[in-house]
Amino acid sequence: MPRANTGPRLVLYGPDSKYGATPKTRFKQYVYFIRWYECGTKRERSTGTADIEQAQQVFADFLGERSRSDEPGPQSNGPASPGDLTVTGMLMQYYEGHSPHAADPERIRYAIRNLIAWWGDTPVSSITAGACRRYAAENKARAPATLRRELGTLAAAMNWCVTEGYLTQGGIVVLPPVPKDEQAFLTRSDAAKLLWAAWRRRWRWKDAEGEMHINMHLPMFILIGLYHGARKEAILGLQWQPNTEGGYVDLERGFIDFNPIGRVQTKKRRARVPIAPRLLPWLRIARRLTRQFVVECDGKPVGDVKKGFATAASDIKRPDVHPHTLRHTCVTWLLRDGLDVWQVGGFVGMSPQTVQQVYGHHAPEFMAQAAAAPRGKGDTGMQTKRA
Repeated sequence: MPRANTGPRLVLYGPDSKYGATPKTRFKQYVYFIRWYECGTKRERSTGTADIEQAQQVFADFLGERSRSDEPGPQSNGPASPGDLTVTGMLMQYYEGHSPHAADPERIRYAIRNLIAWWGDTPVSSITAGACRRYAAENKARAPATLRRELGTLAAAMNWCVTEGYLTQGGIVVLPPVPKDEQAFLTRSDAAKLLWAAWRRRWRWKDAEGEMHINMHLPMFILIGLYHGARKEAILGLQWQPNTEGGYVDLERGFIDFNPIGRVQTKKRRARVPIAPRLLPWLRIARRLTRQFVVECDGKPVGDVKKGFATAASDIKRPDVHPHTLRHTCVTWLLRDGLDVWQVGGFVGMSPQTVQQVYGHHAPEFMAQAAAAPRGKGDTGMQTKRA
């Protein structure tokens, strides 16, 4: 599979790494470039400016031109029948045409990679309810939620190809049942132990100018996960300024925006949310210790925390805990504190239906109103008569 077409984004080039720029040979000034990939090949176009607002305007114009010129249309010889188009071909049509404009292209790419590995060059007509059940059975090593997301991508690709005129009709996609809440979560005591285990593994490092710094990327990652329930990629992508690659933290106005500039807004994707009061002091400390990203190690953005997190979890004898457990923990804590599913869903970026279905039993008032509701006369249960 070719390199992922992650969609256009703004990148800053310059003579050094100041302002978060990527150093380029023979560059004497800072300039924003638009970078994107086509068929696995990197493409770039200069915006001609180092001003972020002007660069964003050029970027918006570029996206408008691209959407008009690259708008996918039906095949010249008409839409293909399900027996003439392979599943791989259908998925790649969907990936090339839809993912650059999607909210999370990386998740689509990951799902398509797994789908192609199993379906291969079989025709679209082979997509049946039975085939979907076999797919889930033969890939049961992956989480049920992951399988649902992958088969959901298969259905979305089929519907998109029909709508865009690449396919005459689709097949039947059956998703695995919604998984019960079997996800681990942390008690407040375990969370404190995990933070302490991560804090003990911090270390000092010296930059090129000889100045000493402290690495606290893992404790910072855990704190944001516990108090905001964000996904791993969203936390690691947070920066201190608005950008086109990830969200950002605004300490002056006291909010976190998990949406990159230009990212498509979806129903589940949260908008700006206020910073949790207990997290705010730690973010202020991180601002003094990091440069561009909120979570940095040795002055650089962190690619993944999987290894360090697993070590800290092992230290507290909780091997079942992983980075996504922080999201489950945040939702569970909020519900146990008495917030309703709409408040929780809006805060963590999750539909209220999912909150209720997966986590609702954690709420202390779960079905309590029904149990305490007054009954009508004659419906008070068995009563004893006085002798």
